[in-house]
Amino acid sequence: MTREYKRKTYYIKNSAQSKFIFRFVAISILGGILAVCTFNYLAYKKIDTVLYSMRMPKISPGGLLWSEMIYTNIFVIIFILLVFILTAGNLYNKIHGPLKKLTNDIKRMKSGDFSKDIALRQKDEFQDFADALNRMSYKLNGQFTTIENAADKIVSTAEQIPSSKDRQIQLDEISNETTQITQTLQSFKI
Repeated sequence: MTREYKRKTYYIKNSAQSKFIFRFVAISILGGILAVCTFNYLAYKKIDTVLYSMRMPKISPGGLLWSEMIYTNIFVIIFILLVFILTAGNLYNKIHGPLKKLTNDIKRMKSGDFSKDIALRQKDEFQDFADALNRMSYKLNGQFTTIENAADKIVSTAEQIPSSKDRQIQLDEISNETTQITQTLQSFKI
């Protein structure tokens, strides 16, 4: 039996994706502008030097500006790599921190501790996911409390059976409590 799983909830908000794309495009445009400006500056400087030296070298204009083009490209590549490394590190920290916190809180829930909510910063990308886990935790805690209370009532009723004369009434109470526990367990859809 195969199920088709469709992603219904997006945990990374569209605004974060838009900001990332905007930053990427802005940095790319900035890199292009920086490359053109740097090359123009170095080319004008080289041409001025050649013109004021009173002799024209026997090289083509492309060969004359070749070293400036290489320096410009190296400078811009290093600049863009630094910016992208910083951006990638920022993105990694923005995603890794909340995921680590979620992982630790899920491990805590796995051990049966539903007493604390998962608390992320408001602008974290996984806030919706944390809210869904908190709702699940609250519901599970309520169901476990119901089961625990019913089990305690069964135990206390069962302890009274030997000393009581109304055995059938107490057995009916035990039957009702076990039915309630069964219904609560069926709500888990195991």
